[in-house]
Amino acid sequence: MDITVNLDGTLLGKRQQEWAHWLAHPQDNPLSTRATFAGAEVVLENEWCVYVQDLRYSDGLRASGYIVTKRPCETVFDLTPAEASAVHELLAEVCTHLEATVKPDGYTVGWNVYPAGGAHIPHVHLHVIPRWNTDASAGAGLRYFLKAAVQAAERRRTDAADSSTAPHPPEVSHDPHPDS
Repeated sequence: MDITVNLDGTLLGKRQQEWAHWLAHPQDNPLSTRATFAGAEVVLENEWCVYVQDLRYSDGLRASGYIVTKRPCETVFDLTPAEASAVHELLAEVCTHLEATVKPDGYTVGWNVYPAGGAHIPHVHLHVIPRWNTDASAGAGLRYFLKAAVQAAERRRTDAADSSTAPHPPEVSHDPHPDS
């Protein structure tokens, strides 16, 4: 599998702008209240959190969704012990639900925390992405892509350093009278 992702240094700035926007407009945060889940399907829930599948944000990741807390809080590190336990309990229910309905061969489950970690909405949510052996990216987990990005950046730095230290051809004078 050969994946090319152009990371030109602008993604973090975009994430920071989105994060700042949602902090300034918490009433409009799409993950803050159930009312904003309009267009999404609340599949499962418990007292503390809900599991949502939202085709608007699935980006082609079949049957993917997220667990979001009912109480607005920015990151997984802000969860109370009761909320953390409820997220874990709901994750088990989500697994049972997905195995009964779409029968994945595996899962990618993860949190994005703060803009540098990929978060753009300041409301804790756990991504649950079913995976199949037939996926083009089967076998590649979260670290695979992060490591690939680091390796690509290192190759670019090495290539740039090599091109700046490579011997250059001698300058040729085009002056017909070099000694005058």
